[in-house]
Amino acid sequence: MGEMRQGMGQDMVATASMQFFMRALQATNMELRQMVTQAMTANPALEEVAPKEAPEDESAGAVDHDATRRHSEFMDALEAEETLVSHLEEELRQSGLPEPVEAAALTLVQYLDTHGMFDEPPAEIAAREGIPDTVLREALQAVQELDPAGVGAVDLRESLLIQLRRAGEKDDALPVRVLQEQWDALVRHRYADAARSLGVTEDDVQAAAYRISRLNPDPGSGFAQTERNIIEPDIVVSADESGRYVARLTGENIPQLELSAEYREMMAEQADKPEVRQYLSRCFKEGREVIRAVAERQATILAVAQAVVARQQDFFRKGRAELRPMRMEDVAADTSLAVSTVSRAVSGKYLRCSHGVYALRSFFAAALPSGEDAAVSADAVQQQILRLVQEEDPAHPLSDAALEAALAERGITVARRTIAKYREKLKILPTNLRRRK
Repeated sequence: MGEMRQGMGQDMVATASMQFFMRALQATNMELRQMVTQAMTANPALEEVAPKEAPEDESAGAVDHDATRRHSEFMDALEAEETLVSHLEEELRQSGLPEPVEAAALTLVQYLDTHGMFDEPPAEIAAREGIPDTVLREALQAVQELDPAGVGAVDLRESLLIQLRRAGEKDDALPVRVLQEQWDALVRHRYADAARSLGVTEDDVQAAAYRISRLNPDPGSGFAQTERNIIEPDIVVSADESGRYVARLTGENIPQLELSAEYREMMAEQADKPEVRQYLSRCFKEGREVIRAVAERQATILAVAQAVVARQQDFFRKGRAELRPMRMEDVAADTSLAVSTVSRAVSGKYLRCSHGVYALRSFFAAALPSGEDAAVSADAVQQQILRLVQEEDPAHPLSDAALEAALAERGITVARRTIAKYREKLKILPTNLRRRK
């Protein structure tokens, strides 16, 4: 699909144009607009093509200029909001970290959700992004030392531990021990059980629990959360005439660029002035690279989306319970792209279909553990468990054994220990705590 995308799959030194492409690929549409605006400010040979206005006639009605102005003001206000990721990026750039560590940390923060936590283990991210273990350790530590305290964890317990340690609590402090050793008892308010296990009084555990309750369970809550809900999705999926689902780009908020005709004329007129001609020639060369990078970004995102949709036809027909196991390595093989390129392409990108709007990254669902139903994704099984619990009789809630049997009736083989793990992940209480008489 082009020299630039082919180059992404090779071990090569990234040129300035390649670096721009990689940044553009990972950027959201709004971030890309900011990048292009900066490029146009630095390069007078670049111009944005004015969008074509619909003709004004009696049947169509006049263009609502007030609505256009209000939309523009609204989008400007959105761009002024600081998201958690942009805040962390600015901290990292001012931290004075060694370049490889800073680059790795900047990559890691792209994988944080709106709560400031990782959806997948940092080691898996590092393997996909080609970050060495030694650099990962330093980068992860740097992220976890950023403000707000608690970011960079893989789950709530780790986030709370980070906050306690940032506050000066040692590993032998009771709140730290409660989190590390008695998490299940803590979340179920079984303070007496925790006290017996830790060899302290119940009052001591209650005091530790109160200390923990004063921490922030959502470090990202103080930052703009509107970006996902406002920006138009990058991809729209719909059925074609044959009933097969296909992906297309929306093109929303993507600047259309061209090289300035005025500067082309100036270059011809200044042919006898080597310095001016050399400057203009460089502007045109860099301008062409920016235009190509934006086009290649769009082509790469579309190729990845098409591969995702091709593998997830049942999801688009029937819904989330039909999500199939799929890895980034699978899509990389389908598209002849590097796994890191696929990872950047899905970062911050959203897809709209008849079921709603989804993060493109969310379609990469893990399979069930080895020995179980490898054709069913873990996410799909969790949705089935959630549905079964929502529909259960509150007076006779389903045990893990009953859930195992119910799933088996639906043709899904899942071990009871896996069901228990997924139930805890879904924050579904054990049977005895769900019973309502």
